[in-house]
Amino acid sequence: MENIVEKLIDGIFELSKEKIALLTILLLALVLRIMAAINLGVNADDMHFVTDAIGFLSSEKLVTWSMSAGLWHAVTDIFYNLIGFTQLASRSTAVIFGALTVFIVYLLSKEFFNKKVSIISAFLVAIATFHIKNTTASQDVMAMFFSLCAIVLFIQALKNQKSYFYMISGIFIGLAIYTKVYPLLFIPSMLLYALYYHKKLNKSLFSKSNIKRISLFIIVAFIFTIPALTHNYLLYKDKGFLDLQFTRTLGLGKNISAQYYSWDHQFEAKNDWRGLFLGNSTNYGSPTPTLWVALNFVRHGDPINFYLGILGLCLLIFSRKYPKDYLIFFILTIIFILPFLASIILLPKHYLFLELIIIPPAAIAITEIISKLNGLFKFKKDLTLPILALLGLVFLIWLGFPYGDHVYGKSHIAQMIEFKEDNIPINSLIIGDSRIYRGRIHWAFNSRPYLEGITFIEMANSLENLPGQTTPIEVFFFECIPDDCGWGTIRDQPDFNATMEQLTQFFKKEGKLIETLTEPNWDRTYYPIISRNDNIKIINIYKAVLPLKQSLVDLAKSPKNWFLSDIGYKPKEKQFDYYKTHNFLDGLLAKLARFVVILAVCLAFLSIPYTIYLTLKK
Repeated sequence: MENIVEKLIDGIFELSKEKIALLTILLLALVLRIMAAINLGVNADDMHFVTDAIGFLSSEKLVTWSMSAGLWHAVTDIFYNLIGFTQLASRSTAVIFGALTVFIVYLLSKEFFNKKVSIISAFLVAIATFHIKNTTASQDVMAMFFSLCAIVLFIQALKNQKSYFYMISGIFIGLAIYTKVYPLLFIPSMLLYALYYHKKLNKSLFSKSNIKRISLFIIVAFIFTIPALTHNYLLYKDKGFLDLQFTRTLGLGKNISAQYYSWDHQFEAKNDWRGLFLGNSTNYGSPTPTLWVALNFVRHGDPINFYLGILGLCLLIFSRKYPKDYLIFFILTIIFILPFLASIILLPKHYLFLELIIIPPAAIAITEIISKLNGLFKFKKDLTLPILALLGLVFLIWLGFPYGDHVYGKSHIAQMIEFKEDNIPINSLIIGDSRIYRGRIHWAFNSRPYLEGITFIEMANSLENLPGQTTPIEVFFFECIPDDCGWGTIRDQPDFNATMEQLTQFFKKEGKLIETLTEPNWDRTYYPIISRNDNIKIINIYKAVLPLKQSLVDLAKSPKNWFLSDIGYKPKEKQFDYYKTHNFLDGLLAKLARFVVILAVCLAFLSIPYTIYLTLKK
């Protein structure tokens, strides 16, 4: 490691124009992703994962019940301890590994194309709108970073036939799988590409030395599946059921786990291969083929890179100027993962891989367009920089379009967290309007005494049953102005809405309005300064001093249960998926799995300087 750091420092102080360009592109990528992390709104998965990560490492959990993975949660838990419970902390992995993906796509392009195409590829990743808008509290950006690292090193291993590269590639694909399970589907694609590569050279993949190297790659990758396998083995042995993904795949213990998972669509989900191509999928409920739906996530989210990428793929198919290696690589990379995901689960974030691997062909298209323009108009200076600058401006404008959340305007959730940290005393009671999605309440007010509005009403009505004396307590109430802040179902619950309106009227009478939080209108384009008047009011914050009991505030400090687990996993013995080991070997296996968790976390952080070293080394 010391040697790598020394070489990294030497590389930085011996910067070529190419390295300066790459570092500038990295800085651009970092700025855009930090802005996205701070400003982007939240979705249901966001509000599940942010709380799952709280206390993950100290709980000694190996995986979460819904993911069969845990690396993102462990790393994010560290960022919580470093930064606090903020939007930026929850999205730090997407910021860091998302920005570093610039370098990895550059290295990937360099394995197939020239320096110019590679640098343009890096630039396109930096401003890729779909990638930027996925700077959320989710595992996919991190998983794709590790996956592409593995793929790049695997290609380099095929070329230099060094066992070290196979081993490092195995580490990265293992980290990807421990971040999110579906990168497992890249392994058969990588092996098929190895077969193609050796066939092209008229060599056998199945020589003794090659089998040893491929085996090393697979064994190293397998190490990082130990936490998930151990968790499920010990959980099944102790309680007779598995986590959600293992239950869906193996079907073991469903009669027991149904009480926990049956509400989740994934519990009974199966691949619908007919719906993939013909539509009317059981997993989507639309006549549109789910393969086309998956492609549309990227086409709508990043139309410029998508269409340039299609043009570039056509050039690779029909032009003799370029070898077919990348075309074969592209097809083999998506041949397993794309149909599998599109046939069973349709979430836009799962298709980041498609945007990233279509970017090098997009860079090919741009270089060809520049070449044609230079030849047609006989410009004295190369048009590359002006065209890339113009393209960058178009991408920045596109970020303000209403596809997904706005990058340029801060969401009300981020503002709620900031207001809590800056303006609410640490022991004051916070009440969240129950029309605010429960996950948002848990995330925004975590680490403080807080209650949902409906719970506060119940406790206030039975205040005499609580111990202690009545005392003046400072209370902050967050009202959902539009009546539905994330649920999507409040209009069908008029009585519930009326109850929350009564609570709001109470705080209007007993307290005072101290702040109104606004955010950009999702249905309109939004840009700083010029769109300020288009903001819509989302949250009113009231402050009141009410005669309550300290015991109520103490109850408000207690851990809240969210998606089956108590936030922070305390006490860990009370969690539904906690298991006991019953013999020495099982205890030893649990310790081994725990060691792999710590190893994976260390390697995840070490991958940051290692990636920079790979890119900037001589």
